[in-house]
Amino acid sequence: MSYQSPLSNQRDSVTDIVEHYRCYLSRNSDLAAHCKEFMKRENGNPLAAKAEAVVFSWLRAEKLEPRIFEVVGEGGPDFCCSPAPDAQFLVEATSLDSEKVAERSTLPAVITAEGGGPYALITEKLEAKAQSKTRQLSGSDIPTVLAIVSDHAFADLLLSGGAAEYLMTSAPKINVPRNGGETYMTTDLKNAVFHHATGLFNASGAPIIKPARKSISAILLITCSYGVMGVVGLLHPEAANPFNPQWLPSVPFVKFAGVFSHTNIRTEWIQSSDERHRAATFPYRKIS
Repeated sequence: MSYQSPLSNQRDSVTDIVEHYRCYLSRNSDLAAHCKEFMKRENGNPLAAKAEAVVFSWLRAEKLEPRIFEVVGEGGPDFCCSPAPDAQFLVEATSLDSEKVAERSTLPAVITAEGGGPYALITEKLEAKAQSKTRQLSGSDIPTVLAIVSDHAFADLLLSGGAAEYLMTSAPKINVPRNGGETYMTTDLKNAVFHHATGLFNASGAPIIKPARKSISAILLITCSYGVMGVVGLLHPEAANPFNPQWLPSVPFVKFAGVFSHTNIRTEWIQSSDERHRAATFPYRKIS
């Protein structure tokens, strides 16, 4: 498989971003402990360090005034952003292991030759990542955003608009009524990130569905390859603290259309510039 970078001559690189982020931490005396921890991550978990640096630098380039929020030794979300004088939201940046993504999707972590073939989405991995961060993002009285970053060679396929829709609803299923009525779509919610089935049924026999992970106001799926970042978002319909998507006006967000139920799993996109709901792209921008 081959791919030509749309911005192959882009000045800044991920290496630049990581280096300048490290310098940013080091030149601020009150961030000395954070700098030390970041350098440990660079050695022990370089992808996690890359995700942290890329997300912070992007938020800064988008003029969201991010600041380090996590307390060393105590935890918490990574950053706090101020999109307006009277508004704030928290961001936790996390990463996906490219080898594990390759194993699940059957797509190679690195492109070495031309080719093609079927592949599988990684919905359950994305849902599991959200589950692992739910507690870390709880207890806040302002919106929280989980930014999931991947540098897998085919991340633009695996974290696409379609992947975001499946993460909202889990894989849909076609139902054909026995009486010959019209077919309709349902979901078992197996990997739906913001809802779960209780196992109970109402008086009409419909499954009772409840919201899940209300501490996560929104999720960003971020690809980090080929000279640009790609970003799509998901909005929690019943978040404890709703996220305002206009704080990221260039990012397309998917949400539910109407009242969600097991037979009404329609989604709609906002801030989307085309019918394919492609990710918004941003050039890498190091901290100056």
